[in-house]
Amino acid sequence: MALNNYWRGAGFALFAAACWGLISPIAKVLAAAGMDLMSVMVFRSLFTMTSVGIGLLVMRKFEVFRVDRETLRFYFISGTLSVAFAGGGFLTSLEYLTVAEALVIHYTFPLAAIIGSLFITREKPTFLQVVAGLLIVVGVYIGMGGSAEAIRSISLPGLLWGFLAVFGMAGQALVTRRFSLSHKMNEFGLLFYSNVFGIVMLFVFKSFYYGWGDLCCLTAPLFSIMTLQAFTGSLLAYGAFFTALKYIPAAVASLLCTLEIVVAVGLTALFVDQIPSTHEITGCLLILVAIVCTSIPPRKRS
Repeated sequence: MALNNYWRGAGFALFAAACWGLISPIAKVLAAAGMDLMSVMVFRSLFTMTSVGIGLLVMRKFEVFRVDRETLRFYFISGTLSVAFAGGGFLTSLEYLTVAEALVIHYTFPLAAIIGSLFITREKPTFLQVVAGLLIVVGVYIGMGGSAEAIRSISLPGLLWGFLAVFGMAGQALVTRRFSLSHKMNEFGLLFYSNVFGIVMLFVFKSFYYGWGDLCCLTAPLFSIMTLQAFTGSLLAYGAFFTALKYIPAAVASLLCTLEIVVAVGLTALFVDQIPSTHEITGCLLILVAIVCTSIPPRKRS
């Protein structure tokens, strides 16, 4: 891997993490106002699909819409994993968990990506990346209370939604990386089609299980911050993350994205007055150490 490509990919992954850091505090504000967070995810997906689609038409990139069957199948899998499982699962977990709890569960996904990369993308992680993955697990354990009793007290529905998001994020990173290694991947096409397929699944699920009665709570200020969340948390973040996977392995990109935890916990404390506890801060610090380990590029083999 060329060193300049490594740092380019790392930069995109860290930018994605910073953008994703805005999702949780905004979601808590919307939930407190009575909005169902699945509705928020549907809007995020619709906003991204429409924005990318219009942008491609304006730039006359019509070839992006013409895809073969194999690429379309990849887009469908990516939409299921990234939009329905990762996005929908994470936002719904926030209805049951604190921001810190939801994030420390969510960011077990880099370890899943490290393990999966051995079998799916055939990219062996470095020793420091393995250390970083283990540090994240320790950080997650401490961040959730550091005891079996604290873990047992966590909401079971929140835990299940959180692990669905973990499966989605790790799977999305691995599938996208594997496809990019063997095909010329267009991140704009991926953004557009993954949201096309994802929004259909979310809309059907939301209509059948929850309904749309929460839309009566929607006001102009809430719509504004929903749009901000969609622009940063979907359009910019996923665009940057998919681009990062063109340059660096899925395990590295996933580990670097743990910066989201620190950003989100800090912003939540600032804007939502949900002050993190001592063990949550300690967990975040361990995750920062893991990011430093991950940011060290592998030595070039002679």
